[in-house]
Amino acid sequence: MNVLRKLVLGLGGVTVIAASGATIAFASTGSGATATTLAHRATLSDSVKVNDDRVKLQTKDPTDVQVQTITYKPHGFSGWHFHPGLVIVVVESGHITAHYSDCHTKTYGPHETFVESGTAPFMASNESATEDAVVYATFIAPTGSAFRIETDPPPCAA
Repeated sequence: MNVLRKLVLGLGGVTVIAASGATIAFASTGSGATATTLAHRATLSDSVKVNDDRVKLQTKDPTDVQVQTITYKPHGFSGWHFHPGLVIVVVESGHITAHYSDCHTKTYGPHETFVESGTAPFMASNESATEDAVVYATFIAPTGSAFRIETDPPPCAA
């Protein structure tokens, strides 16, 4: 495994250890995006079961939470990735285009929000040539897991 790991890292890939074994994914790194952590990883040790005012949130095990602000420079993008658990994203300024695994896109402006979840490839980008875009992201993931996993672009984006 050590030789394989060095080979993969030497080729610019990322090794991800999954519950079923090792999976190798060649990363699609981003550019022009800077994340600043506002609230460092904190563990919610009790399970959560809230169903109030037509909003439902339920966890079955402890979860980790982290909050970041992410600034996308003009033409900046996140690279293709996915998140264990979920991410709630609020656009503070500028516009962010969400690129989904089926290659459809949707653009969100100031004070709009979207959710990222699942293992399908996802990418965010700032299509502006002149303005930064700023988002706030709240990550909720199983305790101890990565908040972000790099992945290949979907076949339709290649």
